[in-house]
Amino acid sequence: MELEYLNNLENLYLSNKKLSRIGVSVIDISTLESSLNVKLPKAYKEFLHIAGKRDGILGDWNRDFNDLDSTQEYAREAFQGVGLNMKPFWCFAEYNDADSSLFFFLDEGENPPVYNFVADKVIVDDNGDEVFYKKIHESFSSFIEKKINSALK
Repeated sequence: MELEYLNNLENLYLSNKKLSRIGVSVIDISTLESSLNVKLPKAYKEFLHIAGKRDGILGDWNRDFNDLDSTQEYAREAFQGVGLNMKPFWCFAEYNDADSSLFFFLDEGENPPVYNFVADKVIVDDNGDEVFYKKIHESFSSFIEKKINSALK
């Protein structure tokens, strides 16, 4: 896969042998998209290809490639459980059966913004109001860039 968005992530793994990663084949990514009838954004597919089975930078978030189908269901149930009717999204990492999750909307381009959802409504928006979810990065690649910088500290 030719990289467009996550060259720095690839370079991190090439230069830092302390971080382990296991990527996902292009065929497996395509199979996932077909089986779930979804078109994933290119930036996220690059992430999966580089380090989709083990990344060493996302910390304690659950994001097992083999469980991404059930992750979507957990997130859907968590969103509906608090009364959110979300447009098509993709949860790429979750915690505690998606009571907290990281996701993007599938209609926001090839390098979409990243959002954080917390079922306990402890996130505060720019107006000071408590909300269930909020944009935390302008793009998936900027989210990964921040994780790269944290991993290098």
